[in-house]
Amino acid sequence: MKRLLVLLLCLLVALTMTACGGGNQDEVADAPEAGVDYVLDEPVPEGAEDARVIELEFTPQTIIPNEVTMKTGEKILFVIKNTDPDGEHNFLDAASGLPEILVYPSQTVRRLWTAPTTPGEYEPTCTIHPWIKMKFIVEE
Repeated sequence: MKRLLVLLLCLLVALTMTACGGGNQDEVADAPEAGVDYVLDEPVPEGAEDARVIELEFTPQTIIPNEVTMKTGEKILFVIKNTDPDGEHNFLDAASGLPEILVYPSQTVRRLWTAPTTPGEYEPTCTIHPWIKMKFIVEE
């Protein structure tokens, strides 16, 4: 009887740890792809000390804000949070030289980027959700 009680207690602890993730979920979580880990809240990258911070938020239907004005050649630190619990989002724009930035559910990423040196309007898109669009207005 004592062994059965100990066994049930061990099973209860194991199930509780499994249900709670069994680890520090603030630092690393399982990505949608099996076996891939990612950092939930990325640190500020080196070289971002003098960058302008632009905070963006992905929701299931949009990105907030969806229009940002910047100066030509301005150093930008994007801080992007994905509040969509069901899916990852990305955005990129070849015309502005913005490489793909992928953000998993509940993740916050920080990416350093330099705005184009040519003034104009640029339209990064989420290729996963084509209805999510934004506009960069680059001014001299």
